[in-house]
Amino acid sequence: MIDHLIKDLTLLLLVSLPINIVFHRIKLPSIMGFIIAGTIIGPHGLLLIDDLESVEQLAEIGVILLLFVIGLEFSLSHVLKNVVRITGVGGLQIGLTSLAVYLMGVGIGMPRNEAFVFGLLTALSSTAVVLKMITDRAEIDTQHGQACIGVLLFQDLFVVPLMLIIPLLSGTQSYSAMDFAGAMFKSIAAVGAIFWLSRMLVPKLLEVIARLGSKEHLTLLVILIVLATGWASHEAGLTVAMGAFIAGLILSESEYNHQIIVEFLPLKDYFVSIFFISLGMLLNVDMFLNSFLMYLGWAVALIGVKFLMAFLASAFLRNSFRISFVVGLRLAQIGEFSLILAALALEQKILSSAQYQSFLIVSIISLLAAPVLIQISSLLSIRIFSKMGPEPSPAGESTSSQLLSQHVVVAGYSLVGRTLSRVLKESNISSVILELDGESIKHALTEKMSAIYGDATHRDILIRAGISRAKMIVFALPDNIVTQQGIKLARQLNPNIYILVRTRFASQVEELKSAGADQVIPEEFETSIEIFSRVLQEYRIPSNVIEQQVELARLEGYSMFRGLSLSMESMKKFSTFLTASLTQSFQVLSSSWCNQQNLGDLQLKKKTGARVIAVVRANDVHANPRSDFELTAGDIIVLFGRHAQLDHSLKVLQSGYASEEEKDIVGGSS
Repeated sequence: MIDHLIKDLTLLLLVSLPINIVFHRIKLPSIMGFIIAGTIIGPHGLLLIDDLESVEQLAEIGVILLLFVIGLEFSLSHVLKNVVRITGVGGLQIGLTSLAVYLMGVGIGMPRNEAFVFGLLTALSSTAVVLKMITDRAEIDTQHGQACIGVLLFQDLFVVPLMLIIPLLSGTQSYSAMDFAGAMFKSIAAVGAIFWLSRMLVPKLLEVIARLGSKEHLTLLVILIVLATGWASHEAGLTVAMGAFIAGLILSESEYNHQIIVEFLPLKDYFVSIFFISLGMLLNVDMFLNSFLMYLGWAVALIGVKFLMAFLASAFLRNSFRISFVVGLRLAQIGEFSLILAALALEQKILSSAQYQSFLIVSIISLLAAPVLIQISSLLSIRIFSKMGPEPSPAGESTSSQLLSQHVVVAGYSLVGRTLSRVLKESNISSVILELDGESIKHALTEKMSAIYGDATHRDILIRAGISRAKMIVFALPDNIVTQQGIKLARQLNPNIYILVRTRFASQVEELKSAGADQVIPEEFETSIEIFSRVLQEYRIPSNVIEQQVELARLEGYSMFRGLSLSMESMKKFSTFLTASLTQSFQVLSSSWCNQQNLGDLQLKKKTGARVIAVVRANDVHANPRSDFELTAGDIIVLFGRHAQLDHSLKVLQSGYASEEEKDIVGGSS
């Protein structure tokens, strides 16, 4: 049996590796490939793994490992800090979706407990697919990205009570309301007891093991914690997977969580691949092909219902219609937790094998459609809502932009937009802010800024901002697709306007320039310049050299983004400039080693190679001072030499030693 399981796990790893590589190249979630691969190699495909019982065991292992890793990445403190935002859209989305599917199920004659379960299962979306694509597309800071993450976080949290509720909905026993409440209380008490006991014991165990200083001991302890909580959960009448999730939660809040994450997260993709490949293997291909159109119709209907409910939930909590449209499309699939809970419902005999298989087929279709819907969501929302009239704006919105000219339009009131707007105000340069977030608009208005609630991709909004009379528009939006569309529209409405764009990645410069931007500032490139500037400052490189380096780096970098490059001659000239002799100044303090000493006694040229060319005292310049010139506090010494010589000279003047090694040698000899 063991050798059979090892063979199956080896096959899964053999399949998952090339799939990960291929789907990473084409920038799609590897989950799609795992499902397809599982269908091909499984009992209903090429029969490379033909034992259905073995497949179910692999799926169960995958679930346990996946829930442990998800619990490890989960942050209870983050949830508590953002509880209002998370429970708002997330709770409404789950409630609306569950109710809609429940009413549909009851309407077609489905037993109430089954309809209720289907409603709960349908309400969950795929954290693995949506979060990966939002991250890969650098949209975490966008308004729709934050909304999606909030909903997904609430759904993940909601899985815990669902794992407790589903066994209580089994049709094998008759439950009264009191029985249901009592069973629910016992389940919650069991989870609380396991969690509390673990929180009492685990930190102490981790501290003891950490003192031993061995990574192997820490890894073994983590595995022990996962198995122990899983066993305790099973003994309390819950699932092993629930115990694994609790173990992950406990470890995520420990002070050693960073080391644990480093040790275990590299295995996450393998855990995910085991789960999704095993799902593909459980898919009955013959059943799917025999009723292809029916399952496709159900999948379309389910995607439509999920899209509509998520759209309404987002719009109800005052997100714009365009943002709500994007959120709806991105959450319109069935999630991996739904499939885990469906297997639990099958085990509890709430669902029949045929119902489980049908739900599995529809879920997989929705998961395969999800990446396409996510990719088209932003552009499709712009094309639909840019043709409609602007949405009602919050009370108090500024309308003074109609009187402005030669002003700056600032699209986006993030940190960049806020800083720019404040500087413009201090400089008496008129500006208008465009923002879709109502709270940001209120914040701008309290600072006496001219602000308009609206989308920079909407023609009427740009006209209200006075785009035809503006001198410049600055795009400080986190969404690259929205930025591109806004650039094209701004250029169309005012061909002479100067368009400045902030973007996150240097790779996006060319496409934004092609859209019509005059200048694009990539954050990652400017950050690299700031870092090397500060490094050079720490080595006391003169400011004129640093500025020259910055200018050349920008010239070379931005030319490279446009397919150009500097000539080798330019770089040689710069290299010569860097290695040329330079000057540096040093102010003598009362604590300086050179204070009250003659220049000749310093032996500075002998020690470092640099020369003293002047001393400034009380605004008088003493050029080429003699060797018997005595230094006093307040003097400014002007040095001449190369970079390394100047750097050593400053150390000698301050401490008497050019390096720590010299200090140790002199100290030892004395």
